[in-house]
Amino acid sequence: MNTSVKPVIALGLICVLAAGLSGCEKKVINEKTGVPENNMVVKEGLADDANVSSAVMAALQREEQLKAFNFHIETRKGDVTLMGEVDTPEQRMLAEQITLATAGAHTVQNKISVKNN
Repeated sequence: MNTSVKPVIALGLICVLAAGLSGCEKKVINEKTGVPENNMVVKEGLADDANVSSAVMAALQREEQLKAFNFHIETRKGDVTLMGEVDTPEQRMLAEQITLATAGAHTVQNKISVKNN
């Protein structure tokens, strides 16, 4: 084989491997326990907005302090908007933190209101 072709082939193989690795799955880590949650896996970079919204909703409903509340979640290109109403500012922040920790969520616009505020 011609020696000038070998670097081109090697570069091609590196590109193929890098493309394959970019589709690896990312698991959501529970912030309290530090344990990956096996039931909430979204392929990073490939997750569509509906999957991200569903993953955020599921994560919020698993949190004991937040499961009693109804949230409306909109996602556009990984940018998540949270809407709803909670009892305390701490619950509002917790919802934002959980959303940011969810795979596929890049930014959070927190429009959750606090009752009596």
